[in-house]
Amino acid sequence: MFVHKIAVIAALSLLLAACSGETEYRDGGLPAYETSADYAVAGRAASPPPPAPPPPSAVSQAGGGSAEPEQGALLAYSHNYGLRLPARVLADVHTAHQDACAAAGGNVCRVISATINDPEGERPSGSLEIRARPDWIANFRAGLAGEVSEAGGNIQSENTSVEDLTTQIVDGEARLAAQTALRDRLQGLLETADGPMSDILAVERELARVQADIDARASVIAALRTRVETSRLTLHYQPIVSQTSPVRFNPIMHALEDFTDTLSEGVAAVILFVAMILPWLIILIPAVFLIRWLLIRRKRRKAAKQPS
Repeated sequence: MFVHKIAVIAALSLLLAACSGETEYRDGGLPAYETSADYAVAGRAASPPPPAPPPPSAVSQAGGGSAEPEQGALLAYSHNYGLRLPARVLADVHTAHQDACAAAGGNVCRVISATINDPEGERPSGSLEIRARPDWIANFRAGLAGEVSEAGGNIQSENTSVEDLTTQIVDGEARLAAQTALRDRLQGLLETADGPMSDILAVERELARVQADIDARASVIAALRTRVETSRLTLHYQPIVSQTSPVRFNPIMHALEDFTDTLSEGVAAVILFVAMILPWLIILIPAVFLIRWLLIRRKRRKAAKQPS
């Protein structure tokens, strides 16, 4: 009797595995459901398993009291802004936006990443990515244009994108409910086990695998829910550079500033060259004169021997 129960549970596990392999999650979804060879063999000899209970969402829809349809589509919003600001205030505005998020509290707003380049220089730049509740994001966006204009800048670009996560969440929750029901059956079967030790160990292995799959699916669903319950806001900060800005003449200014250093380095190079070649000159100059004197002397001897 116990072996027959194991076979029924294994066949149900195979059925769930086949269903799980039909759909893949797009955002780092769960891997395909796999079963061990032990349960595959047992499932072939078993009678067709009883149908799994319908997921809670399906039951609620049949009864007309579903909470999910009332909520509508599960959407994840992302907002992107490109800001142009005077270089002297860019770093201050960047810091002020971080402080505003921190003041709202971690349950309302969280800074995901913050970058600032050359904050004290002539051309600073930066970026800020935060995730916050939709109402906080809406208030922040409503006052952003006025804040940037007051600082002497402007909004160069604005973009909002939406991703529908309804299918992934609803399908994931349905599969999670089915796996939870399977886990409960395995636990009940294990509590009343009276068969051989090998069968008991097989049920324990299957229970551990099902529980691991439940934990993984629950983590993915929680991450998707977080994306729906909060919105992402990304800000890019760039400096305003006028046509008459001295930044355009930076190469000339830098060259003039480095003139004395460059001249000093050139003189030093000449001194080093002279120092390196001077020992060779002490040897080569006398040698040249000696060779020239020998050649002249030889020519005179030849001239003296010739008959007049």
